[in-house]
Amino acid sequence: MISRQLFPNSKGNALIGVFQRSLLYNSSTLSSQLRPQSFQKVQCLHTRPLNQAKEARLHADIDVKETKEAPHFMKMYTTGELWRYTLLSFVTAQPWLLKLAIKVLPYTPVFLVRFFVCPVYTGGENFSQVRETGVKLLNRGITNMMLSYAVEDADGKLDKAELKASVEMIKQSVNEVLVKEYELAESRFENGQMLTSPASGYVALKPTGIMENSADILANFDNPAYAEQYAKYLDVCRDICAHAKEHGKGKVVIMFDAEKLWLQKGVYDAQRRMMKEFNSNSQVIVAGTLQMYLKHSVDLLKYEIEEAKKGKYQLAMKLVRGAYTHSEPTRDRDIHACKKDTDDSYNEGTAIMLESLASSWKSGDRNGPVSRLIVASHNAESCDIVAKKVRSMAPAGLDLSTNEDVVYGQLLGMSDDQSLELTRRGLKVVKYVPWGPAKATKEYLTRRLEENGDAARGGWDHFFRGCKELMSRTVS
Repeated sequence: MISRQLFPNSKGNALIGVFQRSLLYNSSTLSSQLRPQSFQKVQCLHTRPLNQAKEARLHADIDVKETKEAPHFMKMYTTGELWRYTLLSFVTAQPWLLKLAIKVLPYTPVFLVRFFVCPVYTGGENFSQVRETGVKLLNRGITNMMLSYAVEDADGKLDKAELKASVEMIKQSVNEVLVKEYELAESRFENGQMLTSPASGYVALKPTGIMENSADILANFDNPAYAEQYAKYLDVCRDICAHAKEHGKGKVVIMFDAEKLWLQKGVYDAQRRMMKEFNSNSQVIVAGTLQMYLKHSVDLLKYEIEEAKKGKYQLAMKLVRGAYTHSEPTRDRDIHACKKDTDDSYNEGTAIMLESLASSWKSGDRNGPVSRLIVASHNAESCDIVAKKVRSMAPAGLDLSTNEDVVYGQLLGMSDDQSLELTRRGLKVVKYVPWGPAKATKEYLTRRLEENGDAARGGWDHFFRGCKELMSRTVS
């Protein structure tokens, strides 16, 4: 058992917003991506045969160059999408504009949020719209999604029936969206229309949003008085994972998202139990999350690998930097003091996982302790470090264009230029896509700005480039 000192309890707010989860990727830029209205208007990026330039792209370094022209992803937008994107680039350009947006958004009618904002940051309100978003991403070379249902019990107001309905929506997203997205990507890859083979789809599971009193249960998971409640909590987790195993055709992963530190010990225990139960015989059904800005995360990762070795199951982990710097009451004690230390921790974590993967590659043992690394980052340097290590460690005969042991995860509406560059190199990228009723996503967007507004800045450059692209279309 890991020492309680690694996971001190604090009297913070237990129920946090979906936005904090989505910004676990620690983006420093906001390059918005709109959800197109008609996929017939978007031309597929990868229409050339697979044998042309694939090897060169797989061995290229990430290169997101600054130019005076509109970024390539802007040119792929319809005029309506580009107009929305440019407007929101203006809104996120300065801190005072963000503060104004935070104050106005809660009072903005839902129909305006649905029209102006949701197409940038969310996948839609129903399965049909989310599938359409998936097709748009697929047309840009991104072969699957990491879905997050935006309805949550952040303030403890949802009743048992509402939470049960949310769990059902989460489960149905497996077969209604993610499996279909994989099958479409597979068909395009086999027909030579895409450079990158399909990636598994992911369900981002919010640990505090799947049953009543989840936060209280997680905070007291090892308290005998909560044993019955925790067992019921694990049953809900097990039901979701079992659905993915049965209906996901081996191509859908349930990924536990992170919470605030005082809840994390319970989250780690739950995700560890589910991986031990479902990840065997080289099959990945469950993945967890580690926040590498926490000082103990490198040691914790080593512990998790040792547990996987002893338990003879496969560890799948999403490594993120972290999102709760400003809200963690014990941040001075538990969070790295500077960005460099966080970067070093993140890069060390990916190196540890890659070393274990490389050992399995060389031995041919697909049942090693580490089965998948999800590089959840908008940091180009970290992505490049991982890509170079994979190339240097991969033995001859390992097809990196089809191998899914390393996947890159980035947010819908952020760093689309980098996402496209990764896909052009044949690397697997999934976009984190929140979805659900417009009212719920409006609340999600409000929390997103309130809790992580400092990550949504620097929009002037793309605002002016968007204006230039709009003008060029007007005169052409």
